Amino acid sequence: MAALAIINSPVSITPTDRLYLSYEGNFITSKAGCKVLSISRPEQQQQGDDATGTLIDLAFDVSPFHPQGGGQPSDVGTISIERTEQILTVKKATFSFETNVVTHHCSVVAADVDIRVGDTCTLNVDSETRLLYSKYHSAGHLVDSAMYRLGYELPPEKGYHFPDGPTVEYKGLVEADKRQELVKKLKEEFVTLVNEDIPTTICMQIKEEAEAELNRTQKNFDFSLFVDPEVRIVGVADFKCPCGGTHVRSTKELSEFTVTGIKCKKGVTKIKYDIMPSTSV
Repeated sequence: MAALAIINSPVSITPTDRLYLSYEGNFITSKAGCKVLSISRPEQQQQGDDATGTLIDLAFDVSPFHPQGGGQPSDVGTISIERTEQILTVKKATFSFETNVVTHHCSVVAADVDIRVGDTCTLNVDSETRLLYSKYHSAGHLVDSAMYRLGYELPPEKGYHFPDGPTVEYKGLVEADKRQELVKKLKEEFVTLVNEDIPTTICMQIKEEAEAELNRTQKNFDFSLFVDPEVRIVGVADFKCPCGGTHVRSTKELSEFTVTGIKCKKGVTKIKYDIMPSTSV
């Protein structure tokens, strides 16, 4: 427990350089030399616990970890303290829009762990889990592209890209007698888009330029929700939209996925999708 007594944290820290925001960084799962800027402990674990199994929260100047948000689960992985070669397990990463800082919520499994502000660490994202979450997120965007190709320009509401029941929601209802036919057509369009092997694009765009480009085609994005001057725009299967998640390189990597159903209720249409039962990622 004595080692944890040296933990200290500055009052304010600089925003995290989030590697996943760029196209190249979207595929980076390991980064050495990440400087510790902040260390803290959850309030409920400040007193009366052993060092082993406790949690500490870390912030760095740069990180490859994608935090939970935008309908996508958080990355998991490990942090190696370069000075001591001790390993911490990252259980979850979260992001503050107020400070633009990614916090890494870690478990301490060694009683003598020694980590200090100013230390450098190697951050390792679990690459298999990252790929799985990227596939689920990209498959959700594939639903958007398939819907658009089929002539359904319903305004997007939100996406849930977790493996336990992924869906994409749209404002508006599909007529009852056309719903099952739509599911059939979406399944077919999924196959077509996968076979076309369309590369994913990721870039930062000035908000006004992105709004003009996207609403010239899709005509269904509300850019008043974005406060920053630039917006991250992701294109999956040639369908572009604002997005902060991680993605696969091409539609060909989504051959395991298909549309599984549709639900319309209270002015919202939900399209369900998932990995086909006979396949695995």
